[in-house]
Amino acid sequence: MVKRCGLAGLVVALALAGPARAEGEQITWTVYEAPPFMMAEGEERNTGIFDRIRRLLTARLTEYSQSTLTVPFPRILTSLKQGAEWCFVGGVRTPEREGFAVFSRPVAMFYPLRIVVRAENRARFEALGPLSLRNLLTEHRALRTSMLRNRAIAPGIDALFRQYPPGQTHSEFGEAFRMLLNDRLDYLVEFSSSAAYHARLLGAPDAFVGFPFAEENPEPVFARVMCAGTPWGREVVARIDAVLAAERASPAYREIVEAWAAEADLPRIRAVYDTFLASD
Repeated sequence: MVKRCGLAGLVVALALAGPARAEGEQITWTVYEAPPFMMAEGEERNTGIFDRIRRLLTARLTEYSQSTLTVPFPRILTSLKQGAEWCFVGGVRTPEREGFAVFSRPVAMFYPLRIVVRAENRARFEALGPLSLRNLLTEHRALRTSMLRNRAIAPGIDALFRQYPPGQTHSEFGEAFRMLLNDRLDYLVEFSSSAAYHARLLGAPDAFVGFPFAEENPEPVFARVMCAGTPWGREVVARIDAVLAAERASPAYREIVEAWAAEADLPRIRAVYDTFLASD
C-alpha cells in the first residue's frame, strides 16, 4: 500500500510538472503588419527585416516548440504587462518597458529618422529653415501629423510627443502613409526605409521626401527581441543572445540588417555597424 501510494504520488507530481515544462519549452512569436520590418500579409509575407531575424532564431532555437501569433502592437504590450509568455522581434528598450519585459542585445537598427512629407510640399518645408520637431509641434501646430499608438521611436522624440501630443494617432504604418499621400496629414516622423517602402507599395515611389531635423538621433535606435519579464523570458533571451553573438558579424546577417534600406543610407548604416555589434 505504501509503495502504491508512493507511485500514485509520483504520477500526480509528473502530471502536474508535465504541462508546466511543456509550456516553458514553447515560444510564441508575436507579429503585426509593419513593413519593411514585419510583413504579415501579401506576397512579401515573412520577408521583412524582423521576419528574417525571427526565422533565423526559430531555426537555431530547436529546443523550443514555436508558433507565430498576429496581434496589434498595443495588445502585445498589454499582454506582456499581464505576464503572457510571448516574444516580439523589434522592441525598443525603454525604462517603462523594462518594468514588465526583458530585452536581448540589439538585433537590428532603426536609422536614419526623418521628417517625411509629400514631395509636392518640399518647398513649403524647406522654407521653414532648418527643421525642428519641437518647432513643428509648437509653432506650426496647424501642420497635421500622427503617431503610432504605444510606439517608442527614440527618447528625445518620444518626450516631445508626450509633451506636445499630435492631434491624431494611427494603429498601423500603412494607414499613416495613406493619410499622408491623400493630404490628410502634412508630415510624419519616420525612418527613411519605411517611407521608401510604403511609397512603392502605394504605387507612388517618388511621392515622399525626407528631411533631417534638429532632434534626429545621430546614433541609431536599436531594435531588440522583447520577451515577458519572467524567469521563462530571461531564459529565452539568454538563449537568443547566444545565437546573436554567433550570427551578427556574419555577411548574411549584415544583409538582413541592410535589407530595404535606401541606397543613400547604406554608407551611414555600414559606418555604425561596429557600434551595433558592440552594444548589449
